Amino acid sequence: MSENNSIKKIISSPLIQAFLIYLSSGWIILEMTDYFISNYDLTERFRDIMLIIMIIGLPITLVLTWILSREKPKEEEKGVRGFKFLLKRPWFSIPGVIVISLLIFSAVRYIYQHNTEDAAFPNISAAMQQPEVSLAVLPFTSFTGNTDQDWVIGGQHESLIHELSRVSRFRPLRIISRSTVDAFKNYDKPIAEIAREIDVDYLVETSVLASKDSVTLQLRLIHLDPEESVVWAETFSSDFAHILEFYSNLAHQIARRINLGLSPDEEEILGIDREVNPECYKAYVRGMYQLNLLTPEGMEKGLEYLHAAVRIDPAEPFAHAGLALGYLELAHSPLDPGDALTKAEAAAAQAFKLDTTLAEIYTALGEVYLYELWKFDLAREYLEKALRINPNLAIAHYHYAWALFLFGDTEEAIREHNLARKYDPFNPLHTVWMGILYYSNGQKEKAIETALESFEIEKDNSGGYYVLGLAYLQAGMPEKAIETHQKMIELYPWWSWGLGYTYAVTGHTAEAEEIAKQLESMDPNNWNANGLTMIYSGLGRMDEAFKWLNYEPHHAFTAWAAVQPEFEELRKDPRFKEFLERLNLPG
Repeated sequence: MSENNSIKKIISSPLIQAFLIYLSSGWIILEMTDYFISNYDLTERFRDIMLIIMIIGLPITLVLTWILSREKPKEEEKGVRGFKFLLKRPWFSIPGVIVISLLIFSAVRYIYQHNTEDAAFPNISAAMQQPEVSLAVLPFTSFTGNTDQDWVIGGQHESLIHELSRVSRFRPLRIISRSTVDAFKNYDKPIAEIAREIDVDYLVETSVLASKDSVTLQLRLIHLDPEESVVWAETFSSDFAHILEFYSNLAHQIARRINLGLSPDEEEILGIDREVNPECYKAYVRGMYQLNLLTPEGMEKGLEYLHAAVRIDPAEPFAHAGLALGYLELAHSPLDPGDALTKAEAAAAQAFKLDTTLAEIYTALGEVYLYELWKFDLAREYLEKALRINPNLAIAHYHYAWALFLFGDTEEAIREHNLARKYDPFNPLHTVWMGILYYSNGQKEKAIETALESFEIEKDNSGGYYVLGLAYLQAGMPEKAIETHQKMIELYPWWSWGLGYTYAVTGHTAEAEEIAKQLESMDPNNWNANGLTMIYSGLGRMDEAFKWLNYEPHHAFTAWAAVQPEFEELRKDPRFKEFLERLNLPG
């Protein structure tokens, strides 16, 4: 009996009841937070802020409850205890109303979500079950033939592809990326043949004329099945200040012509009606054009133009996003001076402050968390968010694949990497590095096949030689591996550590040590540090391997020592556990 009285006494305690009410209302608030994160382009930081507020609020609530519960009850309240006592206190009425309101919201949300296909857009689920429509925007041609305007033409081409790809958020639409269609820029092929090669239903042919203040497009939409026919042809013009709205509206018109018309709500979400600074836009377009050349000179000039765009209009999110992507590209190359990832982080963070709706910004943030900060849960979150906003974004699929590989899910990484190839099949990046995933998964024949395919896309692709040599090693062909990597460094000397590793694991110790010595004689940088880790791991010299593994600032590739076969011997060393603790990979 005394035990029951003790339980009742505990349950009737105002402190216990306030604690339980606080926990239940906190849980409902976090549920609401998840809802707003999913539907209103918020991030996990919003949940973190709410959690911090609730943690701070708990002791404050309990102290206030204890003070107020010590008040002597009025005469008419004598004998009233527990929950009734709380109900008679005005300080309880406000949280009580909040809790009841939140419970009702949670119940309504549950019923609503489980009785509709999509809370905001009831027809999306049904629409996405329709057969996929595929479309490619052919390289723009110039009315004037002035090669000095190539950057303008390239910028308009990219803008139209970008806006069309956003439609895929609501409709099953596959848009081929610019790097793939650019492969047909200098080819005189029939349209039907081009369509077959890239496997699309529709092609957009466009001629462009740009003046100092405006752009004019002459557009034809061509359907290829059952035979070539022009679906739509028209001429459009816009000044540069309204260029974003211009391409947004144009993408919506094309979607309607291919029977993928958007609802008014969807058009409102995808619509862009803000003006841009014309000079900032031109600098941005010039910068992205140079970056897309994928040359050292192009990278340098591209970053210069993008910095200029930021100076012209610091409030333009596209300029900061482009700058972030440029530095991320630099960080994956031997040209990184050591601070590219840090600069990418700053630019991506500023872009995110200005606009939380762009898939490219989420991709940049995902890459920063993946390659620099090693905050892998956030990397996954931002890359998945990018793909929800724009399922056609090949570069987001590509980096998400490498995140999945690092997390130990190689099969899913291969599937994701294939999606990058699907949306951008003629980009050598998405073919050659697929070979590493195959090689790491023990599929040596496929690794060799994809490396060789990369040469068909881009002759003498540097990554192609690197991956092919590793695949030959795994296939038990050491002489072919050495020959391949020797050819690689004849063309690309900065890949010498790839040959050094191959020498190390094939018994050519003196040659491997000579390459390592040459690399150590240079000014240290994170590119060579990653390579020296590989060479010394292959030689079995673990002290040196761990020295370079822990080099800072680390290279974008460093974390993948946790999963790539080249570092297998390194992972056997007990010291590798410390490196894994630093990474703190998702379970």
